[in-house]
Amino acid sequence: MNAPAVASLQPGLQLGNLEYRIDDADLYAYRALVGADGHYPNLLDDDCRALLTPHCGPTPLTAVWRRFEFLRPPLPGRRLQVGGWLRTVDRRGGLPYFRVATFTVDEIGTEILRAEAALRPAAPPMPATVAQTGSPAEHPAQSGLRLPGDAESISGITMPNRPDGPPDWTIVIAGWLESELGRRFGADFRWGGRLTLAYPGAATPGDIIAGAALTLAADASPGGATRYRIALTASNNAGSAVAVGDAELTAPSPRLF
Repeated sequence: MNAPAVASLQPGLQLGNLEYRIDDADLYAYRALVGADGHYPNLLDDDCRALLTPHCGPTPLTAVWRRFEFLRPPLPGRRLQVGGWLRTVDRRGGLPYFRVATFTVDEIGTEILRAEAALRPAAPPMPATVAQTGSPAEHPAQSGLRLPGDAESISGITMPNRPDGPPDWTIVIAGWLESELGRRFGADFRWGGRLTLAYPGAATPGDIIAGAALTLAADASPGGATRYRIALTASNNAGSAVAVGDAELTAPSPRLF
């Protein structure tokens, strides 16, 4: 990591812009990776990381925390425009920690996604484990999570082991949970849902990550909508948590009207 460059990074710094197109092939590849109900293939572009990396030199970065607000699934064929800035800079255990925020719109100005990530220098890659069978697309969704105390297991995802895969396993976990929550709550999650994740452990290529969900709250409003808060845990082959967090959504979503 370029120490002088890192020392010059200050909160509020505009990190620049990205522009790219999402097409049907991108959506297909995303769903093949995270599950058939994924609707945000732009997650794999990891915009927070992509915008910060040019300011930090060649050292790889990994996320220890992420938050997403899903505003509207991107339409294949439209270009996406992303702006980002540095929210905070901190040091923990001698390592720099950067909190980056981004905002994505499409080419006609439609709001698509707000994202934040806390990033630090990545640890050396761990060796791949033997891949096991299992795909999130192979398991039907269950119908719970509608009442406080409802709990469900989430079908596993195998961490990819290919050179052209996503650069950071944490974004794969986020995409998988986006797909699984969309499977259960449909457009109400995809239009206005929020996902927040911390990463206390690590996943290696070939690991099967299994998930669990628990409804913490289901608060009905006078207008008939219900606000859900769902706790999430993802664990590796050894049973250690690699991601913990929660999701929030309103059903029906006000963004659909």
